[in-house]
Amino acid sequence: MGDDHVFACEHLSDDTIQVQRFVNLDGYSPSVLVTTASNYGGIFQVSRVAQNNGVIYCEFTLSNFTNTLDRRKKRSISLLSQNTQYHILTAIGNLDSSNSLIQHFATGVLTQMIQLNQPETITTNNTQESTNNKTILLRAHGIIMLLLWMLFVPTGILLARYFRQSWSKLKLCATPVWYIMHQIVMNFAVVMTLISFVLILIYKRGAWTSQSLSREFAHSIMGLVVVSTVTLESIMTIFRCRPDHPRRFIFNYMHRIVGISTLILSSATILLATLLSRYDSVMVKPWRILVAWWSMEFVIWIGIECLEIFYHKYWLRFNTINLVHPMQTNFLHDGDQPMSINARSSS
Repeated sequence: MGDDHVFACEHLSDDTIQVQRFVNLDGYSPSVLVTTASNYGGIFQVSRVAQNNGVIYCEFTLSNFTNTLDRRKKRSISLLSQNTQYHILTAIGNLDSSNSLIQHFATGVLTQMIQLNQPETITTNNTQESTNNKTILLRAHGIIMLLLWMLFVPTGILLARYFRQSWSKLKLCATPVWYIMHQIVMNFAVVMTLISFVLILIYKRGAWTSQSLSREFAHSIMGLVVVSTVTLESIMTIFRCRPDHPRRFIFNYMHRIVGISTLILSSATILLATLLSRYDSVMVKPWRILVAWWSMEFVIWIGIECLEIFYHKYWLRFNTINLVHPMQTNFLHDGDQPMSINARSSS
């Protein structure tokens, strides 16, 4: 977990229920139990614990948020406040033989935010199998989108941009190889994008993300736009005209504009996903990995672009000069020195 406040509802080995308050001060370090002497915002009091038909109830209150003097101390975790709205992360796991917390097997994020100056009810399901199955859908959605828009789609664009000319004579069944590979990669990306979209719909059960979760809501809107532009791009390629058609340039421009715009928007959508509250508990600042990867891609693209410029400006001209004025040597000697064909014919 991140630097968070934790309230644990525990079903102990002796079949009793207890509620405890912890704080996570340093990422994956063990949670620290909050005592009455500690002051992390509000006085924690257990109101009620119960177990009925397999349902466990844990009720507690936080009161007397008087932290005026304590705020002067430097803390690694912010104090709880009644005037702030909070995201609620839920975690489900087991206790060890000594009834201590161990690694949880499932996490979740509530769609609504709560404020500590009013009563709130939080409900979660502790069935490991159903929770894991649901989490698999979310992970599959993220993995598919990351691989597609960070690896496959840039590769497809690279093939069309730079291998169109260098592989122009390399054909398979009278079709350029670069074009075949470009189509395979891009069609695969379209299909998998739609599959990933269906997976997240199943995970959310068709429910729309609440606008109170601003980042989650923006991510869902941007993702929907990406799926729409991907579908539009596919329809455009189906109804494109032949390469020698006088209005082919219209498709070429639209194809490139929509494709590059979708790539940029998808990158922004993925970056926003790393800033969602649910991933704060998985990795510290995961956006750094994305920035490093995109930086490497940028360097590769700039390097290939420079090579292409060098080829057209210098290497191609050098080869053209050699073809027009070949440096051939005539091995019929005139005296002791070899002479070129042109020199021999003019003498």
